[in-house]
Amino acid sequence: MRYYSLLVAFLFSAAGATMSAASEPVSSAATPAAAPSATPAAADKKDKKEPKDSEKFDFPVPKGMPVHGIKVPHRDEKGRLVMTLEAEVANKIDEQHIEMTNMKIDAFDDEGKKIYIELPSSIFNLDTRILTGETHALIRRDDFEITGDSLEFNIKTRQGTVRGHIKMTILTSDNL
Repeated sequence: MRYYSLLVAFLFSAAGATMSAASEPVSSAATPAAAPSATPAAADKKDKKEPKDSEKFDFPVPKGMPVHGIKVPHRDEKGRLVMTLEAEVANKIDEQHIEMTNMKIDAFDDEGKKIYIELPSSIFNLDTRILTGETHALIRRDDFEITGDSLEFNIKTRQGTVRGHIKMTILTSDNL
């Protein structure tokens, strides 16, 4: 049943529907006595999380120098392999963008199933961690395959949107 709900959610995403994540609750004003001690601790936690988050995905490509045959593993905070990004050629266009040709991603969902993504030409934004491909996109897992004209994939959340001439093939229906 879980596969079916994931499949339906991905289809809505692929059709261009936008799903917004719940934003963090706004904290109410604390009492004056509690404010000085609570605020720095919260700020320290945020500061500690942000550098950790930016250190998680290191893309070793110097600006203006194409790197051939690059393979970049991405691990979660527990050290578990979450995805591997591989490209035939990667070229850093500016400080925020890396252009890649024949890019492939092997990602793993929460259940350990492997998801394969392929883009002939793509651009990766280092700040937003969004991978965009405007040419033929392929997403494959053991039980389905999706193709489309373009793909936008968030490396951080591992969620994507496929647009234009979308075709989905369900390979097995054992778990539906």
